[in-house]
Amino acid sequence: MQVNAAAGSRPVYNVSEPYKRQTAASGETAFSAPGDKVEISPKGREMYAQSVAAQSKGSDSYDEILSTLQSSVPYMKLQTGSAVNTKNDGRVNTLDMNPKLLDKMQSDPAFAQKIGQRIKDVERAHKLVDSYMKATGSTVVCSHAYLDEDGNYCCFAMTERKDEQNEELRAQAQENAEKLMEAVREKNKDAADRLSQLFAQAEEKGVLLLDEEDMKLFSETARAFEEAKSGKADEAADEGEMESESVGGCMGINSQKLARMLAAAKTRSQVQSVIAMIQSDIKECDQGAANGYDVDEASYKAAEQLLSQAKSQLATADDREATPQEEMAQALASLM
Repeated sequence: MQVNAAAGSRPVYNVSEPYKRQTAASGETAFSAPGDKVEISPKGREMYAQSVAAQSKGSDSYDEILSTLQSSVPYMKLQTGSAVNTKNDGRVNTLDMNPKLLDKMQSDPAFAQKIGQRIKDVERAHKLVDSYMKATGSTVVCSHAYLDEDGNYCCFAMTERKDEQNEELRAQAQENAEKLMEAVREKNKDAADRLSQLFAQAEEKGVLLLDEEDMKLFSETARAFEEAKSGKADEAADEGEMESESVGGCMGINSQKLARMLAAAKTRSQVQSVIAMIQSDIKECDQGAANGYDVDEASYKAAEQLLSQAKSQLATADDREATPQEEMAQALASLM
């Protein structure tokens, strides 16, 4: 692995020969570079020295700001460091923040707010990437994600796909991947094309390289999924949303979509979000009826039955954070 950075730009990973996985006799997985030894450019060595210095000095002076930021991105692990941080080997979703970036944030509240939003975007992007990896039966086994002193993002990650699935599970993984890609394409064609390109590279080399543009693209797409899930997506784009007025002034509820979302809900928060959507749709129909609109009785009764079912499901749902895969499953259910 070689790390280079042109003057005035952020560091970029150039992988001439990807790491190859080797299974030791003990059964443990090791990582090595074939052929020539791994070389790091002068700029890369400088960044590594900065990272070591930051780690040895300790992060006490940054504890407060890191703790505040960490609370808003539970999916990520925030720490001080640079792009070349060997302590991240074997870790995933760890984000190194340049100490100079943290210094700027501590002295400039407006800049701190901007970077706080940037970190949330990084989390969204990582969740989307991880969801697709899991859908294809692959995983990220280690990653080096980094925000430089100006807040620019880059990430080098190694992936692994195990061929331990039987034919039925492989077919299911392929189906999941296709559904996810179709949903992404509906939201953002460029993001779908870039995902396909990146994961073809990961499949061939076991390496993922993400840059600033990738992060923005994927975070925007993930944000669109979040908006669809919460019912705030553009009504013109979200055909699954209940129409408060249809042809002839008749109102109805898309109970089939709500049923799919309830079936995909695994945690209390997910079930609660479905309950809120059902109650909102029922209330809207009630208001429409009071204003003289006809209401589709069959869909209204179906929604009432779903509400009762959802309340029963809430009592047994897991009280925990939804996994990225579960979040994506519910988002897909809302889009179909």
